Amino acid sequence: MKKTYTINLSGKIFHIDDDALDKLQEYLNALKTYYSKEDDGPEIMDDIENRIGELFSEYMKNEYREVVTSNDVAQAISTMGTPDDIIDDDNDTPRNTKKQVKKLYRAPDNRVFGGVAGGIAAYWGISPLLLRICFIIMTLYYGIFLIVYIILWIAVPKAKTAKQKLEMKGENINVSNIERSIKGEYQDIKNSKGIQFANRIGKWFSNVLLVIGKILTIIIGLGLFFGGIFFLFSLLSALFLPHWFPWGESYMEITHALSPSNLILSKIGILFLFGIPIIMIIFMAIKLLFTFKSNNKAIALSALGLWLVSLTLLIIVAISEGTTWTPRTNSYEETIQLDKGKMLTIQVNKRHTVPQNFYQDRGVLQLQEGNLFSPYFAIRPSYNNTAYIVVRYSTHENKPKKENITFDYKYAKDTLRFDNYAQLNSKWRAQEVEIIVYLPEDSKIRFTPEAADHLSKHKHSNYPLYFELNNHKSLFIMQEGKIKPLQ
Repeated sequence: MKKTYTINLSGKIFHIDDDALDKLQEYLNALKTYYSKEDDGPEIMDDIENRIGELFSEYMKNEYREVVTSNDVAQAISTMGTPDDIIDDDNDTPRNTKKQVKKLYRAPDNRVFGGVAGGIAAYWGISPLLLRICFIIMTLYYGIFLIVYIILWIAVPKAKTAKQKLEMKGENINVSNIERSIKGEYQDIKNSKGIQFANRIGKWFSNVLLVIGKILTIIIGLGLFFGGIFFLFSLLSALFLPHWFPWGESYMEITHALSPSNLILSKIGILFLFGIPIIMIIFMAIKLLFTFKSNNKAIALSALGLWLVSLTLLIIVAISEGTTWTPRTNSYEETIQLDKGKMLTIQVNKRHTVPQNFYQDRGVLQLQEGNLFSPYFAIRPSYNNTAYIVVRYSTHENKPKKENITFDYKYAKDTLRFDNYAQLNSKWRAQEVEIIVYLPEDSKIRFTPEAADHLSKHKHSNYPLYFELNNHKSLFIMQEGKIKPLQ
């Protein structure tokens, strides 16, 4: 059984048996001896080894093998040629007359910008300078050919290997042509001042684009970083300092809808649900500003895992709390008949004390004595010529209980007295208390100073009454279906 060795050809690893290795070493040593006196000999040898590696890869792929044999080496030598074949080519005695099919590549060694013009010129067999002049002239026409150039720059591959460079010119890929190609490129570069100048222009333009790119990267990085910090601070403030924001009152209502444990879990869930994307943006900004290595895949997977956990947590909280809600409004009411023709007096019982300048709306007020909300008060016309009061309780509780709201009211001696606030004894489920007074035509109503002062501060009362109470009116009469101040 033959021994197997591992070799490296231009960065490619191959397994080769001992006979093949001896033959390959003998061939490469002969070529190295031949090119040892050439200035560009090392580069020629690099391209030759690279091409041999490409041939070995093709043989292995076609025959599904992993070990290079002596037949493979012989076939590669036959394709590439020997130093004797090179001498024959120099004497104009072609070794192989088979024509190589041309392929379109970008020319890396004859380029100003992307090598598109050089590659097309080699494919068509024309002067690259002529093609570049045509590109410039046609680009002046609304810049259409500039777009075409950029598309070709992206779509056409660059000729990196010796095989690709010779394919671009339609030449056979052997030792002789590799040598001729490299020497020709060197000679063209030495003899062409125009190309050198163009290369300098291209290099300068590339450096300018590189600087602009770095500046844009810094600007984008700073924007993402400070934007991320701002949104992260806003998120933390919205969760833990809600009174700083206009939606603070609505937020308080939501917090009262949750149990203490679910409130904590929901805050954690919201923090990670929105915080993780913000933190990832900040991380991307830092990577743009400071180049450093990191395990992006591990970080991304960890962030995704936490985000999914937070989403699941919020779904569980929503299901847990949602089962106690109902989309329809459950309501129950009580009706109080009034003596027709007598003036009704409205009094407000100051059962609950709210600090001065405390922001009030129809939202839930969180005070030491409990969670309070304002009752709705309105006066409407009665179309059945009777006077009565309706006290209505409404809620979105799945199992409503009257005991969940503490609200006292009393009617006696033509006077209606009710609490200034209703107290919430359970979770907030959009509970409301409505006091609606229905009066027939010419009925009169009076507000005590305390009642007028309290109701004037609540815009949810019907607007005409709210407006007149703010104008220090206290006596009213029902006329033409509207409540009007009594002169």
